[in-house]
Amino acid sequence: MDRDTFSNSRRARHFGRSTQNFQNFLNQQNFGKLDNSVNRRNLRDIYLNETHGSSGNNEFGKEALNHFFGSSIPFFNSLSPYTVQPPMTPPFHLDEASPVASDLALHLAGLGFDENSSSHSTNSSRNMSASCQLEQKYMRINRMSSLPTWALDENREIRGDLSLKKVVDEGLVLMFSMDKSGCHFLQSNYYGENTQKVDPQVREKISREVLGNREVFLTICKNIFGNFFLQRVIEYSNPVEQEIIKRYIISDITALCLDKSACRVVQTALEKLEPRYTDAIVGAIPRKNRLMAICTDQNANHVIQKVIKKMPLAKWEFLITYLCKNDHDNMLDICQDKYGCRVVQTIVEVLSVEHIIKTDEEDRSRALRRLMNKILSKCQKLASNEFANYVIQHIIETPGVLSSYRDAIIETCLLRNLLSMSQEKYASHVVERAFCFAPPAHVAEMMEEIFDGYVPHPDTGKDALDILIFHQFGNYVVQRMLQICVNAVLGKRETIINGVNCRDKFEGWLSKLYVRARKERARLTRFSSGKKILEILESMESEYNFTPINTYDCAPFSPLPQDVLNSLCPTSALFSPSNTTSIDWPSRTNSFSSEQHVDYEYNFNNFTKF
Repeated sequence: MDRDTFSNSRRARHFGRSTQNFQNFLNQQNFGKLDNSVNRRNLRDIYLNETHGSSGNNEFGKEALNHFFGSSIPFFNSLSPYTVQPPMTPPFHLDEASPVASDLALHLAGLGFDENSSSHSTNSSRNMSASCQLEQKYMRINRMSSLPTWALDENREIRGDLSLKKVVDEGLVLMFSMDKSGCHFLQSNYYGENTQKVDPQVREKISREVLGNREVFLTICKNIFGNFFLQRVIEYSNPVEQEIIKRYIISDITALCLDKSACRVVQTALEKLEPRYTDAIVGAIPRKNRLMAICTDQNANHVIQKVIKKMPLAKWEFLITYLCKNDHDNMLDICQDKYGCRVVQTIVEVLSVEHIIKTDEEDRSRALRRLMNKILSKCQKLASNEFANYVIQHIIETPGVLSSYRDAIIETCLLRNLLSMSQEKYASHVVERAFCFAPPAHVAEMMEEIFDGYVPHPDTGKDALDILIFHQFGNYVVQRMLQICVNAVLGKRETIINGVNCRDKFEGWLSKLYVRARKERARLTRFSSGKKILEILESMESEYNFTPINTYDCAPFSPLPQDVLNSLCPTSALFSPSNTTSIDWPSRTNSFSSEQHVDYEYNFNNFTKF
């Protein structure tokens, strides 16, 4: 490196430090976001642009920001607004000539809620570029707001002798609600065990400041600290205040659901408000394209789950209708999403719970049948997806109402596909759960398919067990099969199938695994998964006598005679390539179960077991 180049490099490093922090802030805007969430962010941004792009709901411009920092109003020297709202409408239950109303108007003017400041800030923000907005956000995040000095002690904490009346008389309720310490102070003094002596007029003033204006309410909802105080207000609200809260939430329901802080307020409202108000909030949730953005959003999905858990089926049955549409793959799109899969799983949980009240049992069974028909039609894709496989696992492992659907999934999706699905990263988990929770007849049928259901490869002579025992995902299925056989032989698992004790079948499969492990012991010891298989078998030798050992009097895990190995298991060399699937292995036609396979055609109406 020549001297000029070195100097320029050092100069760049030196003078580049002034802009390095801000540039890192710009780069961190997309930090940690996965590619599979791009569609979800686009849906969210489209809605916000459509509904708020022209309403002045943008960040302050440079002029508004300078005006904000230079404000002569003490209250707003420490309160940083997050959005510029439309012009303020007079409080519907306040007298505009009253002192409280005038103080509130003064505070709203500083926030930019009055006509003059709103128009000024809106015109300024419309001309801002994206970089200016990020710069203002960077300045706002790094700006430390503080409460008045008279409200703090020497440790910068809320004074112990500070009263709620003092805060209300000074008109600092909004400021305290948006500060971390101030929010804790308001929550502990608004309602609680030690607040019975608080003057009711003080609470009335607080209610007027918080609920007197829609824009103030929405701003507190979206504040990282204010939302907690607002939840306490909703929890102890009277019917008149609940009507106001319901009206404000409905006015911007989708944006509140998508917001990280405001979604908590909506959930509290759904839980604490009277049924007539919660019904109105649920009725305001979009039913068309925006419902996809809500179900797949990291914040809004919690609101949908709260609706499903707290509301009767008739209020959220539109979700099932949306999922089961035939002209769109809404079910597949939502199940394959990181957050949407939890919504579907919650629906299955709620519909599968046996309630004491039997009045809506028929409606719940009908809704569950519709949902499961749609899931079965996409079972292969769902089982192989990173997130959707959890929906299939939940159905398989849940007893009771879902037992018949579990059997249908095993028979229509897993059987005759076990080899290929066991080699997939996510589908192998589904196969494991099926081995754990399937009834004995289906467990035996799956065992039969793995051990004898595939013809050995004509060139290498390797069977399905050779592939799975050394496969990076399939070995977990083999470990599960081994554990099931061990529990069945030791009497820890049911082995009666159709009235016949099939313990000898499980003993035969355990012996095959034992012989195969002894033959491949040198290779198994090189892998952690192989060591686990050997540990299970070695622990069994003290409790169970394997036939090959008793017959030929061989030491534990010592080489068996070649003729014994050939008679007990096929000759195997190296495991087959990872791209080998069940296509190369013809499936068996006989079934271990006495029941014949039924072609459900993804329709449960003709399934007599239901």
